[in-house]
Amino acid sequence: MTGGVTGVRAQDSREEQPVPSSPADDLTAIQRLFRPPPPPPLTLFPEIRQELSDAPALFRDSKFGINFRSYYRDQVTNSTGSPTAINEAWAAGGSLAFETGRILDRLWGGAVFYTSLPLYAPAEYDGTGLLLPRQLGYDVVGQAYGKLQLFGDSVFTAGRYLYDTPFIGPQDNRMTPNTFGGYVLQGSIGNARSGPVFRYGGGFIDEIKPRNANTFQSMARAAGANADYGTGVVGGLLNWGPASLGAIEYYTQDTINIAYIEGKYGFSLAPESNAIVALQYADQRSTGLNLLNGGNYFSTNEFGAKVDLGYRTAILTLGFSTINPSFQMQSPWSANPFYTDAQIRTFQRAGEQTAAAGLSYVFTRLGLNGIAASIFFYDGWTDAAAAGGPLVENEVDFNLEWRPNWEYLPGLWLRARYGRAATSQNNMLTSVDDVRLILNYAVNLY
Repeated sequence: MTGGVTGVRAQDSREEQPVPSSPADDLTAIQRLFRPPPPPPLTLFPEIRQELSDAPALFRDSKFGINFRSYYRDQVTNSTGSPTAINEAWAAGGSLAFETGRILDRLWGGAVFYTSLPLYAPAEYDGTGLLLPRQLGYDVVGQAYGKLQLFGDSVFTAGRYLYDTPFIGPQDNRMTPNTFGGYVLQGSIGNARSGPVFRYGGGFIDEIKPRNANTFQSMARAAGANADYGTGVVGGLLNWGPASLGAIEYYTQDTINIAYIEGKYGFSLAPESNAIVALQYADQRSTGLNLLNGGNYFSTNEFGAKVDLGYRTAILTLGFSTINPSFQMQSPWSANPFYTDAQIRTFQRAGEQTAAAGLSYVFTRLGLNGIAASIFFYDGWTDAAAAGGPLVENEVDFNLEWRPNWEYLPGLWLRARYGRAATSQNNMLTSVDDVRLILNYAVNLY
């Protein structure tokens, strides 16, 4: 029993984050896993919280949030000798989230309901990833979890939840994110004020709800194996001042083993100027019965480097990655974490080398509060036989966003994205134009 190798998932993890205003805010994949929780969204009806002030903590400290999303996507693909292919849809939906207060200051839980409904979705233009196949809407309880604080800041989470790691992540660049079922322990050792801090996590992830789906499936099956196995995960991140070093390991029986390591160092260049340098390495290989590759063993790896040079709220980004020529890299449960992942293409084919350059700017200093923009260019090439022969591809991505800080519309985020990719291989030229218009509105009711 075998399954085909899958997991080539483009879509740039930067899409899930606002344009950063400094290199320190440009978090790498492993930093997102161990970052502190973000501040809660603003509250629409704080008086409800006041009315609950005398209730037990289970109710008094509960939270109810809404994240409305509207998403339009139009992708046009032209290939030599083939008719033009169009994928187009406009969907609306988002999520409703509820979390209880704590019982005995240790135990709490929550649930998140997700939905995506078609507003404009011609059947002949299926394939945007915003809806189910045949342009159908969907709804699903993607999260239903319990949490227990054990000691210090260590927290045990069980149930269906959202995790953000280099290879198991939300890939939240459609209508709803990937969510996962399992159990995980996370915590930290040390004090950032007086020395190093080591953040750790580990557990077992049994299932995944893909981003445009309303059902869960096993991690092995989502990776492409015809079997139902979960994935063991363990990792850690050491932060010491401006330096960080992290590693994480994923193991799925008879399917795949992934090891990822990443280091990052930040420093100041001059007043109002700073920089970061980041390096990453990923190793992937099949395990046991090699179900991903027809019973045949495979092994591959990736190395990447990135430099962010920041001046005030402008950032120049330079990146490079290279893939082992024996096999393409896999991204079975998320967008890939590589510094050269783009909006349309993954640039992770066997033997592919990719250079990337980008410029972003937050316009606050010019009086345009909440407005930011970026442009990124990618150029990849390979002549590896495992990639199907010599290939060159490039992509340019534009992003414009607005996050107005309006008291009566907190949590509003508007984005316009455009990408154009071109690939040449075996005397065939393929071009893709991709337009995305996205509105997010996240707020707590109380």
